Amino acid sequence: MLYQSQDLCRKFDLIFALATIPEPDIQLLHRATDIPISTITRQLSILRSSFGMNIVFVRESGTQGGHGCYQISDWGVIEKDRFLKFWATERPRH
Repeated sequence: MLYQSQDLCRKFDLIFALATIPEPDIQLLHRATDIPISTITRQLSILRSSFGMNIVFVRESGTQGGHGCYQISDWGVIEKDRFLKFWATERPRH
């Protein structure tokens, strides 16, 4: 198994959750990854700027406020299929 820093593991856990959870909102991402909500929002920004990912927040129609879910519309420099296979098998178990 390869060594990954905690920061990189958090980014990878977040990407994996975004890709595998149907209609993930911030609470679902928090529960799935155990990453604090403030860190999730910071990591989403980093994934967009450093990895070239396009992660959009899609608001639910007919609702006000922040109700909706996140979607990856562009994987940037990451090859989706290779990443999902890699992180499914190489993710450190806590």
